[in-house]
Amino acid sequence: MELSTKTLGVSRRSWLRQLLGDWDQIQLLISLVVLALIGVVSLFVESPYYMGIMVLTTLYIFTGISWNIVAGFSGQLVIAHIIFLAVGAYTTVVLNNTYGITPWVGILAGGVVAGLLGRVVAFIALRYGLKMDYFALFTIALMVAMKTFFLKWEYVGGAVGMGLSLRDAGFSKMIFSSKEPYLYIILVLTTIGVLVQYFIYQSKMGKYFIAIREDEAAASALGVNTSHYNTLALVIGAAMAGVGGGFYMMYVTYIEPPQVFDLGLNVEIMMAAPIIGGLGSLAGPVLGGILNKPLAEFVRGTLSGGRSGMTLIVYGSFLILVVLLMPRGVTGVLHKAFLKLQRRVTRTNE
Repeated sequence: MELSTKTLGVSRRSWLRQLLGDWDQIQLLISLVVLALIGVVSLFVESPYYMGIMVLTTLYIFTGISWNIVAGFSGQLVIAHIIFLAVGAYTTVVLNNTYGITPWVGILAGGVVAGLLGRVVAFIALRYGLKMDYFALFTIALMVAMKTFFLKWEYVGGAVGMGLSLRDAGFSKMIFSSKEPYLYIILVLTTIGVLVQYFIYQSKMGKYFIAIREDEAAASALGVNTSHYNTLALVIGAAMAGVGGGFYMMYVTYIEPPQVFDLGLNVEIMMAAPIIGGLGSLAGPVLGGILNKPLAEFVRGTLSGGRSGMTLIVYGSFLILVVLLMPRGVTGVLHKAFLKLQRRVTRTNE
């Protein structure tokens, strides 16, 4: 009995040591568990309001991953990342309304068009040597220009915007009477997004992204084609945001230029989750996403009555505090705890 107890103890320590040997795998596990929990909790939620929060929370995680690949992995400061979401949303609704193409295809087409826009943005940035602050300002200027253009473009509804006909409800049209199907669709997309992000991070391409983020000149000196990999990161992130935009369109059923070319929405839907969770980390968009949207809804529900602007002040202050107190986000705090536990297990084994 003593021998088997010792053997069991050694086996447990060995298993724990092996588990603690790879922080990336732990982040992947955390991300998948969180998504699974959202799916399980949804089985007990009957309120359409709370179900809607869960749908948007998962969408924010998905779009946060798209921005994390560009800004977190390769270090490109794309402030107005929402232009890719907007293009994906418009592509999906135009294909549906004008050509009768099912949104199941339209969402993917939105990703392709947004990816092509990302390629154009990367080309202009490389052509004129736009980096860091200048690149960030360029994306903001591009967003303003696109908003003005879409406001005047009658083919996509101009200032009135475009909406879906709710009479065409059904699976082929991706219009459902309840919010549950939307949650399951975005959960599947987000799970794919988490896996794509993980495999990119683990691949040679991901290592090159990180090397460029840390020191682009040094990476170039070592033979990394920085132009190619910067473009690749932007195209992948843009395409994912375009897919997210297509889903957003099908969920909200109506969009207009001031709504989807908006920096406030850009911060809330694209940037907040990775910043709160930990920009550049694998679990950051997921951990930040489950805090971001519920917190925003809580603040909005608590402070919006009779206090104009108070919601934005409190929400913005929270984001500033996170940046100041947790510069690496929630994932950074967890990583410190992980390293401490790892050292303790190593000392125990010695």
